[in-house]
Amino acid sequence: MTEDSCYYSNKRMNQKTQIRPSRDADATRKRLLDAAEALFADFGYHAVSMRDIARRAHVNLAAAGYHFGNKENLFVEALSRRIRPINERRLAALSALEARKRPPSLAEIFDVFARAMIEEAVGNPETGRRLNRLLSRAFAESDEIAQHVFKQELLHVAMRFIQAVRRVSPGLTEEQAGLGIALYAGCVVHMLRWISSPPIPNLVSSNQQPDVKELMATLVSFGAAGFQKMAKQAKCKGGKA
Repeated sequence: MTEDSCYYSNKRMNQKTQIRPSRDADATRKRLLDAAEALFADFGYHAVSMRDIARRAHVNLAAAGYHFGNKENLFVEALSRRIRPINERRLAALSALEARKRPPSLAEIFDVFARAMIEEAVGNPETGRRLNRLLSRAFAESDEIAQHVFKQELLHVAMRFIQAVRRVSPGLTEEQAGLGIALYAGCVVHMLRWISSPPIPNLVSSNQQPDVKELMATLVSFGAAGFQKMAKQAKCKGGKA
């Protein structure tokens, strides 16, 4: 073997050894996130330890600490990787609505707020179930985690939609619009549960595939009616003042 051929052979070998650890690290991170998502969704944040997650992911505890540092980081990242793509779809759809010559209606704004999440849950019920549980647990079990997730993944989205609904209902203050969006977001989270794990199973046909169009029509009409009522009350109150 010539000196040149030895050089290129060694170079290729070094490239392979550089690629393999990177791929292994990515695979380990994914296993840890998958395990964390499943365990947190089923048992809650406080009932799950880093050791539980490492065991489920078939990695050692040191690897879990190396990749994520602590349990809180794992929880935040497990939820963030689910909500980020949904938020990207929401914002893209809202931007498309706002770019039209005709201003969007309240119903259209509420539709794009919820649709990506509902379509995801109908298309993959297990993902919908976990997303519902992770969101519910994040906001019910740990104020610090909830605040972190909200600021990192949801605040900028919430503000975009608050601004959008205020343009449709200019009589509302930012606080009133924010309350309306928060209430509607709660409806969306509960709709995820209705799709994936109905709280009243005997009211839902187990053999019938959920219909996105029907679900969205119900959700949007319910949310829009409540918001319009809030706007009307705010207008009346402002008139009396």
